[in-house]
Amino acid sequence: MFERILVAVDGSTNSDRAVEAAAEVARAHGSTLSICHAFHIPDRYKADLADELEDVLEGDAEKILSYAASVAEKAEIAATTRLLKKGHPAEAVIAYAKEFEADLIVVGVRGRTADQARAMGSVSTAVAEQASCSVLLVRRDSVEEQ
Repeated sequence: MFERILVAVDGSTNSDRAVEAAAEVARAHGSTLSICHAFHIPDRYKADLADELEDVLEGDAEKILSYAASVAEKAEIAATTRLLKKGHPAEAVIAYAKEFEADLIVVGVRGRTADQARAMGSVSTAVAEQASCSVLLVRRDSVEEQ
């Protein structure tokens, strides 16, 4: 059923759980697993420091992707990684899911209230609403763990 699984990570505990869940589903279905991380620097912040900021974000992203790949590896699932740098993270994940031909997108959920999600934006909500494939939202166990 799920031949190609994409898991989007942000370095949080919730995204680690999403990788674990994606690896479990991949194992059960014999699926290919890809891990992606997206960041975007809005135009209003692209001033003199844009190159330095992008370098820092890329360094952080590589660490996040490497750690997520190690989580998948501990679950005995091989995974490819992809850094997405164009567009809002939700849009980038959805575009990559189409390119990857994902049957399932897995994302961690921070558990924000509806008002918080509206005010700050929610990548997981946008992905769930806009993706053309199934989406698995992985929630944390308790508020204290966030």
